[in-house]
Amino acid sequence: MAINCKAAFDLLLESDPAELAGRGDTELAAHVKQCARCGAVAAKLLEGQEELAGALDAMRPRTGVDDALSAARTRRQRRSWRRNAWRMAAPLAAAAVVAGVFVVRSANTSRMPGELVVGPAPRIEPVVEMPVAQNTLVFETEDKSAKVIWFY
Repeated sequence: MAINCKAAFDLLLESDPAELAGRGDTELAAHVKQCARCGAVAAKLLEGQEELAGALDAMRPRTGVDDALSAARTRRQRRSWRRNAWRMAAPLAAAAVVAGVFVVRSANTSRMPGELVVGPAPRIEPVVEMPVAQNTLVFETEDKSAKVIWFY
């Protein structure tokens, strides 16, 4: 019993690629060989399947699982080595900075050897007592040892 085009269209999407090519002894394969319209639809479906297979093949990873795992382990080991190198370098850099600060501070060339170093005199804040019913302003000058007190 031969099938018609409507039944063939219903079967085309579910069929085997061999049937779409017209090979085999099924009714669909025989109909695709004889009917030009159904044969063109089957050829289009085969072309789409080949295109899809090519796209999937292009997306397939080129390395095997073992090679990919080995490459990932190598990258991980390199990152851990770099991380450990920074862990060692950071304290060394901090120690170098601290040593540099001590060297710069101790290299004060303005003093002569054996000269006594006298620190600045302690700063005494003036206490101002103002008379009743008067206002007072205290101005500080550029010379920190002098202040101007104004009563008004």
